[in-house]
Amino acid sequence: MRILLPPSEGKAEGGDGPSLRTAGFGDGPLAEARAEVARAVAAFCRADPNAAVVALRLPASRAQADLAANTAMLDAPTMPALDRFVGVLYQALAPAALPPAARAAASHTLFVSNGAFGLLSAAESVPDHRVGMAAAIPGLGGRTAPTVLAAFWRARLAPALPDLLACAPDAVGEHLIVDLRSSDYATVPSLSGPLRANALPVRALTEKLVDGHWVRRPLSYQAKQTKGLLTRALLLTEATSRLVKTIDDVAEVAESAGLVAEPRGTATAPTLDVITRWNPTA
Repeated sequence: MRILLPPSEGKAEGGDGPSLRTAGFGDGPLAEARAEVARAVAAFCRADPNAAVVALRLPASRAQADLAANTAMLDAPTMPALDRFVGVLYQALAPAALPPAARAAASHTLFVSNGAFGLLSAAESVPDHRVGMAAAIPGLGGRTAPTVLAAFWRARLAPALPDLLACAPDAVGEHLIVDLRSSDYATVPSLSGPLRANALPVRALTEKLVDGHWVRRPLSYQAKQTKGLLTRALLLTEATSRLVKTIDDVAEVAESAGLVAEPRGTATAPTLDVITRWNPTA
């Protein structure tokens, strides 16, 4: 099983790992592209902070802190991606409270789509940063005109994705890809060809009590929380060496975690809705 998650805007500060300038970007297929993005973002935030705030869509309340973090990306301390992200989804996932076996499972099972690094495994160390996929950054590919990171990464992830996910084309069916990404990240990377045959897109919904009736709505906070709870349950299952290979397996894990699971789609293109109930007056 492989699990694809979106990043979170909230990040833990600090870290005790070596900086990117010290440790480098490794020798993986994305190393060169990651270095290019990190340098371009840092230079952009340093040279033209006002334009960077707009291009990176930084909220006014955190703009100065986010600019400082982006400017220091190459020299700041790092920590594993699974600990760096601290938004609602990751709070529900609660990585610090995972048993050792589940934490170990996350290191090869969990991947995060990310504007600065393309696609991160849970164990990869990253600095504090705020770089969304929708950002347009100047200086990439030798171009003065800004390049939207989603397009930049889509082109570079497509050929590398089977290797990154350890899903070789001749091993179709070996790893189910549970896709929990949000709309901003759903096509970066795109799952096509043999990988699409392995993919299970999951939509998180909430049933809210309105005037005594349960009304189903895609509420953002609850949806993120639901995805975190499902991810946690899947990692705990993976840690028991029980294989999660089908939509029915994922639905069973969701139900065991107290969620409602409704398979949808077709036999060749299945999808899954995972639902929680929320009573605002409770």
